[in-house]
Amino acid sequence: MSVEIELKLTAKPLAIPVIRQQLSLFPHHYFAPQKLTNIYFETPDNQLRRLDMGLRIRGFDDQYEMTIKTAGKVIGGLHQRPEYDVPLVKPELALTLFPPHIWPENCDVEELQSRLHALFSTDFMREKWVITYGQSEIEVVFDQGEIIAAGREVPICEFELELKRGTIADVFALAFELAKSDGLRQGNKSKAAWGYQLAQGKPRVISSPVPTEIDMQQPLSSVLSSILSHWQDQEECWSSGLSEGRDGLKQVLTLVQQTIKCLSKPAGRLEQLDDQLTVIKQKLSEVETEAETLCYSSVYLQCKLALTMWLVNISA
Repeated sequence: MSVEIELKLTAKPLAIPVIRQQLSLFPHHYFAPQKLTNIYFETPDNQLRRLDMGLRIRGFDDQYEMTIKTAGKVIGGLHQRPEYDVPLVKPELALTLFPPHIWPENCDVEELQSRLHALFSTDFMREKWVITYGQSEIEVVFDQGEIIAAGREVPICEFELELKRGTIADVFALAFELAKSDGLRQGNKSKAAWGYQLAQGKPRVISSPVPTEIDMQQPLSSVLSSILSHWQDQEECWSSGLSEGRDGLKQVLTLVQQTIKCLSKPAGRLEQLDDQLTVIKQKLSEVETEAETLCYSSVYLQCKLALTMWLVNISA
């Protein structure tokens, strides 16, 4: 078993050559693009999804690997999930090869396998850099392709920073380096999550109400987690064309500023964060500002990374 710790950054095409150039400046090993095909499986009643599990078979260079990801947590765009990998001779499911303890008590694994079917696939080219940064080894991959489900497709265009050895702090530090360029946006959903959503028909995005003030009687980690969740919801609403998402985002940023003011001595990136949030709120007040532009801007990404890092640090 390993625990996957990665940060996802969705990319616009204009950012790709810039990020490639940035990555080449760090000590690294480069791996040429490789085509990856992934097939995800589920039961008719979504049993794996209800268990917060994701099962796939990946094919590359005539080799196959079966992977299951079990329940984990997502903080902002930082994904932490235990995963188990098993090499396969051919692309056929064999659930009994996984450790027995990962399954719920009384789970009939063979019966479960008999009910699984291919739900969606992700096909993409993967380019990889293994970078030495700070005290850490960080794998950076660039994936470009599509998710295919129920006759529909959505594009994949993202960079993922995965910690191989070292500290999460170095992952964020590298992300801040890349965030100096426009064209990146912090991703909150995995390819699998997008695939499940596409397979079930993309639901209409609904704007949920944002609190007008924070409840500092709660633990700070709960406050920040709630704020990040509202931030992601409002961002998705605005990006999908709902104008109320813009106002919701302004309220979320106000909550972040209120939280910072509650600290006795905000330091480092938090001092910068307050000023950057003011800039973003001003942009949100300008009618001509579009979601596609602001949400992929350097200052926007840096703010979201700073909030995510703050939450990760106090949750460690």
